[in-house]
Amino acid sequence: MFNRKCIVEYDGTDFCGWQAQKEVRTVQMEIENALETMYKDRLFAIGSGRTDAGVHALNQVFNFRTDKHIPLSGFVMGINTLLPKDIAVKHAEDVHEDFHSQKSAVSKTYMYRLLVRWTPSALDRNRVWWLKKKPDTALIRELLRAVEGEHDFACFCAAEGMKENTVRTIYHTKVYEDGDYISLEINGSGFLHMMIRIITGTVVRGAFRGQKPSDMLEIIRGKDRRKAGMTAPACGLYLKEVFY
Repeated sequence: MFNRKCIVEYDGTDFCGWQAQKEVRTVQMEIENALETMYKDRLFAIGSGRTDAGVHALNQVFNFRTDKHIPLSGFVMGINTLLPKDIAVKHAEDVHEDFHSQKSAVSKTYMYRLLVRWTPSALDRNRVWWLKKKPDTALIRELLRAVEGEHDFACFCAAEGMKENTVRTIYHTKVYEDGDYISLEINGSGFLHMMIRIITGTVVRGAFRGQKPSDMLEIIRGKDRRKAGMTAPACGLYLKEVFY
C-alpha cells in the first residue's frame, strides 16, 4: 500500500466545510470524487481536521492509501485538472505507512483576517470580516496573549460542539497589520468547534471596550459561552498550516 500526503488550498465560500456529508458540497467529497476518477477506486481522504462552512485553507493536509502507484508529478497535475477551481493540490509526497494527517499532527495555525475601512470590499467580501471602525490593534495583541497556555476553553466553544474534555493548549499568538488589514494568528495543539472565531469575536469586542487581559482570563475561568463575544464570521478564517 502507498500512503500519499497532500497539501491543498481551497476557497471555502461555496462549501459546507471539509467533512463529507450527504446532499451538500464539501471539500472532502470533491477530493474523493477526483481520486476515484484517477484511481478507478473509491478512496478515503483523511483530513488533518474539519473546517466549517465558509472557512478557507491555505495549507490543509490530507492523506490517502492505495495499492496503485501514480508518479507524484503526474498525480499533482492530474488531480488539479479533475478538481473544481476553488480547490487546488499544491504538493504531494509519499510518506511512511503510519502517517495519519490528523493523528500525526502536533499543532495547527489558524489565521483570521479583518478589513478595516469605511467601504466594503468587492474582491475580499468572502475572505475577511469587514469592520468600519478600527479596533485597538495593540490591545487585541494583549488580549490574545492572555489565551496562551493550557486552559479549559469551554467558554470559546459552540454549544453544539461541546465535548467532555474542553482543555486545549495554545502555544503562541500573533497580530500584525498590512494596510487596511489586520491578521490574527493562533497556534495550538487543537481547537474546539468555532473556538478561533469566538476568540476573535471576544478580543475584537474587548479592544473596542478597552478591556484588560485579566478580563479575558476571567471569561476563561468562568467557562460560560454567554460571557464571551460574538462568533466572528466564517469568511475571515483560514487554516494556515499544520505541523508534524
